[in-house]
Amino acid sequence: MAKMRRGGRAGPANGEMVAGNKAAGDAGSTIPRGLQDVARAWDDYARHVMERTAEATQALLKCRTFNDMLGVQAELMRGHLQAFLDQSTKLAEISNRMAARSLEEIRHDGGETGTDKNR
Repeated sequence: MAKMRRGGRAGPANGEMVAGNKAAGDAGSTIPRGLQDVARAWDDYARHVMERTAEATQALLKCRTFNDMLGVQAELMRGHLQAFLDQSTKLAEISNRMAARSLEEIRHDGGETGTDKNR
């Protein structure tokens, strides 16, 4: 019930407003960290795909038969598909962590604000 009267108007106490802004700021700070994780994951994925493609190119140059060439291409496609599925899983995990961290910060700071109201 911490209300301040200024000029006849009732509003939240200054401490409540600061705590609310802190909760939004803490929850918002997890987003840039999560975006860095996402960018790093995409960078790793791109590097992995380029390395595999370069290796496959070298293997294709060494092929002597059409069946050898098909085998190299099939292995390359299989590897790219597996890398894509692994990347999708990694991005889903990062997104879940981002959401969980943001919710935890909001809950944590919301609990502090709730105790301040009872004082």
